[in-house]
Amino acid sequence: MPLLFDEDYLILQESGLEYEEDEAQRFLLIKNFPLTNGLYVHSGVTLEKVEVLWIVPSDYNTSGGDMFWVHPALSRADGKEIPSVFGFGGGDARNFKGKEYCRWSRHWNSASWKPKSDNIQKVLDRIEWALKNPDAKR
Repeated sequence: MPLLFDEDYLILQESGLEYEEDEAQRFLLIKNFPLTNGLYVHSGVTLEKVEVLWIVPSDYNTSGGDMFWVHPALSRADGKEIPSVFGFGGGDARNFKGKEYCRWSRHWNSASWKPKSDNIQKVLDRIEWALKNPDAKR
């Protein structure tokens, strides 16, 4: 049984993002999510893309979800801490195909999700916003 709706798969295909699903764990893995140039590093290397793992809630169409996980662990290039983010070995990590994904906890205003109207584009926009605004605590 697919995790998303037909329109969601069209949006993903048109976005150019590479993705993979694990229906048993309800994982949607986006393999090439773009990052703001020069904002993040891992092990001293500036990153242009990151893998994003999103757990598709069973009530996705009505709730939208509020967390995502990344691999590799991200650090800011300027050395500032990122609130509500865990590194490798940190809280609530997810493992998928031999990789550890680190949690980014962002609790969105529930009123910002329009049930049965919003779709995967809203999820992608939320993740993009969070990655572009690492100081935000929502």
